[in-house]
Amino acid sequence: MAKKLLISIIIGTIVYYLFGWFVFDFILGNYTNLHTTQLLGFKKTEEEFNLTLLIISCVAYAALLSFILIYLLDIKQLLKAFFISSVIGVLVAIMTDSYWFATSHFYSNYMVMFLDIIAAGISVGVLGLVISLTNKKLS
Repeated sequence: MAKKLLISIIIGTIVYYLFGWFVFDFILGNYTNLHTTQLLGFKKTEEEFNLTLLIISCVAYAALLSFILIYLLDIKQLLKAFFISSVIGVLVAIMTDSYWFATSHFYSNYMVMFLDIIAAGISVGVLGLVISLTNKKLS
């Protein structure tokens, strides 16, 4: 079980990092930048950006879903894994995005927040799909 969890976390981290970049930076990046507050010093420059902490964030999400999908639920049905993971991604995004919207001027409108929530559902759903597929192949 530990080997499956570890392999799923590693593969999930890689996929989530790459797919997350594709969705949040490549597809939504310009739109998000246009519709979020650009406070001087709030967003880090390329030189200040901390890739290690971003990877740790991806590891944490992959570990959470691996633990849930493999250890708690032992899901090998890919569509079910995608759905459960998407729900988790949407709920976490609603939690964080509604907090940001309620307490700051970070988002300039509801649409950018809504798109972020949809993107989170898709990207975390793909993460769960990959974890479930990995679990299936290792069984």
